[in-house]
Amino acid sequence: MEELTKTRIFQGLSAMDSATLADAGVERSLMAGTALVHAGEPADGFYVVLAGRFHVLSAEHGAAIGEIGPGETVGEMGLVTATPRSADVVAVESSTIWHLPGRGFEALLASGDPLASAILLGISKDLCRRFRESILDGAAMVPKIARYPDGVELLESLGWSVK
Repeated sequence: MEELTKTRIFQGLSAMDSATLADAGVERSLMAGTALVHAGEPADGFYVVLAGRFHVLSAEHGAAIGEIGPGETVGEMGLVTATPRSADVVAVESSTIWHLPGRGFEALLASGDPLASAILLGISKDLCRRFRESILDGAAMVPKIARYPDGVELLESLGWSVK
């Protein structure tokens, strides 16, 4: 499945590893409005968006807090940490995903297959990239927030120095 090797986390896989990976997962189509995952449910693996778009919805407020499109992943943190889903993810339009079940990933790990290490490395690199981007985005917001009444107090309560 060529779409998988175009994603950040699977770039550079050999043809054999790509075929093994594709066989370990399942492709699925979802209609607009269909939930892919719900906050609080057990992580059952992770997903790669092959086509379409999804909104990430805050578990607390139901507001859209992010968007996920082709080549991006959903659920990798739950796969690695075995923690429940942290948000709802809902298709905004007809979409296609590829799902690697947790048991399939665990089987790769248990077998000692180097593909499992390649997947973990790809996930780690992507999580680091996203963390770095969120820190930079947050830092860029500090001057804007500080202009609002109580903005400085809010930022300082979050541990930001605004002097």
